[in-house]
Amino acid sequence: MTRSEQLYTANIVDTVIFRSLGKSPSSHLQSLKQAVSESGTEIWVPPSVYRELTNYGVEPPKNPYLDTGIEEGWIRVSTPLSNNRNTAFDSVTDPAEQAQHLADEYLNQQSKYPNTNNWRDASIVGLAIRLFEQNTRIRVITHTADEALAQACALIPPEFGYYDIEARYYNPPQKAKQQFPTVGSLLYNTK
Repeated sequence: MTRSEQLYTANIVDTVIFRSLGKSPSSHLQSLKQAVSESGTEIWVPPSVYRELTNYGVEPPKNPYLDTGIEEGWIRVSTPLSNNRNTAFDSVTDPAEQAQHLADEYLNQQSKYPNTNNWRDASIVGLAIRLFEQNTRIRVITHTADEALAQACALIPPEFGYYDIEARYYNPPQKAKQQFPTVGSLLYNTK
């Protein structure tokens, strides 16, 4: 068995990618479900992405993008990180939380509108580190339509000693409709 056959690949997906695929039922989400099944992976989202996509205008609130995939078991929502933006970095000891702080700082430096939703976006990087910390045989692929977030996803995990990460960037976001829901997009490149 080769090294690549032994590693689990986790795919972490940002809000804009799901928005471009459409609400369930959607042929693009069906393609993604099929690709997840064929590639033997799962889609991961942090709670902030779940909340951002949830429709709170109905009772009970529903997530028209993710709930079906969660019920069917191919989308997973991670447990929340316990820190918040106002916690001083020096007082944070959890690597996933440290990564979220570093990503937030990086995104704020890159943004025309710092301190907007960068903390939520930084949770993608925090989740990547959390998955690395909890799993010894893992690779991570992040999927986003935010160029700065893709850069943060590629730059920050190696600072924590995690190099088996690929950051996939979809520009314009509509490209995700064709490029993302495929087996190839969910597989790690072992060049």
